[in-house]
Amino acid sequence: MAKRPPTIPDSELDVLKVLWDRGQATVREVLETLRTAGRQWSYATVATLLDRLETKGLISSDRRELAFIYKPKVTAAEVRQKRVNSLVDKLYQGEPGLLVLHLLKSHPLDETQAREVRAVLERMVNAEDPKGSSTAS
Repeated sequence: MAKRPPTIPDSELDVLKVLWDRGQATVREVLETLRTAGRQWSYATVATLLDRLETKGLISSDRRELAFIYKPKVTAAEVRQKRVNSLVDKLYQGEPGLLVLHLLKSHPLDETQAREVRAVLERMVNAEDPKGSSTAS
């Protein structure tokens, strides 16, 4: 059986976002960034979250200096993809189209985004129907 990817609670995701934005940070730097954003966590809480992320293999630390420096080992895109896959599996019975329909019906797109969605759908339709895409000769 394949090993399941580690789950990332929202609190750990908040810490990861700081590391993605900064590239690297100490516990204190992460804490200050989160406090500026309205989180009232303690130093110990942030240190615990960083430790959990490192245990899960999502970040690494350089422990050569007095203050450990943490760096992300996963990208925001990788985490987004895992979370979307999980959402599709858990709430939409593995059917990504159901998620897309839900989003399109419940969250309005601006005109630029709507054009992009139409273009993606057109490419998908043309890729599925090679006869239809080669009739214009």
